[in-house]
Amino acid sequence: MKVSSLLKKIVMLTGDLPTIPHTAQQVLQRLSDPEVEPKELEKIILQDPSLTARILKLANSPFYGRPRMIKTVSEATVVIGLETLKSIVVASAVREMLKNFGLTEKLLWEHAVGTAFVARFIAEKVKFKNTEEAFMSGLLHDIGKIILQIKVPDKMYLVMQDIYHGDNPNSIEVETEIFGFTHAHLGQLVARKWQFAGEIEEAIGYHHWPGRAKINPQLTHIVHLANTFTHKMEIGPIRTPNINLKDQISSKFFGLDEETLNRMFQECSENIEKEGEGIFS
Repeated sequence: MKVSSLLKKIVMLTGDLPTIPHTAQQVLQRLSDPEVEPKELEKIILQDPSLTARILKLANSPFYGRPRMIKTVSEATVVIGLETLKSIVVASAVREMLKNFGLTEKLLWEHAVGTAFVARFIAEKVKFKNTEEAFMSGLLHDIGKIILQIKVPDKMYLVMQDIYHGDNPNSIEVETEIFGFTHAHLGQLVARKWQFAGEIEEAIGYHHWPGRAKINPQLTHIVHLANTFTHKMEIGPIRTPNINLKDQISSKFFGLDEETLNRMFQECSENIEKEGEGIFS
């Protein structure tokens, strides 16, 4: 199937793709101004109690390594910076999209957030200059699955059954069989509608095929490796604890040997286990 007809089929199946919730949209619009005042952002964010709570919870996560408790949104903005705040706002927006929070939604959310934190961690280790871009790309890498769960839950149930309970953990094969396209292609549409940078759109669309990335291959390889880490950690619907990290195309791309990968994986696993519900709730 050609890409053009594939995209038409996705749009026809899913109808209008969702927009970012109103409060998050307001914040992101103001964040486009580098001179925006923290108090102005706080005034907007406080209109949404769940967004406020999630910003403070994630800002105080060990993954951000802050030495003291952040108690206000304006303080969070000053301490963690505008790029980090943007990542947290988008994380909250994605969570709000999952209104009916059953097992499938829980697994998809945990995998999205887990991959975001792991992508940020890997980005730091490989000295990628924009760690929050890695966080954002990791968070949104499976946004196509979330949209499918919202728009066509009956068909998505069949996909999840095959992946979670069946013999085939390869979501790409199962989705292609059931939908005729993949969550990665749909994710590109969502990223485009939300007007994210081309490299983030690319990382979402090619996180299963990082060798195809042209705009920013390093970012796409980070997301691919983070996705593999979280599958190995058994975070989300796809669980592959025995997968060999050193054989991954992205491990080879970054020149990571087995000892380094195992050390990174162990450190990441410990951080996520320590934080637990603080990350995923």
